[in-house]
Amino acid sequence: QALKSSLNQVNATQRKAEQLGQNFVLGDDRVSLSDVMIAGQKANIAFQATVQVRNKLVSAYQDIMNMPI
Repeated sequence: QALKSSLNQVNATQRKAEQLGQNFVLGDDRVSLSDVMIAGQKANIAFQATVQVRNKLVSAYQDIMNMPI
């Protein structure tokens, strides 16, 4: 449940960054370049953190599966 919630949050962050970028490209005066860059970096950091958590979970699973019984 927690992992699913985290993935949904990362997805929402990425969509927000994409929407801000599109609004900036279309000439929306309410969106500045710094807003677009910050949103993009937040989305990138959230994605990288999620990938690292996934890697740790996979590694822990493999360690458990390789334990002798």
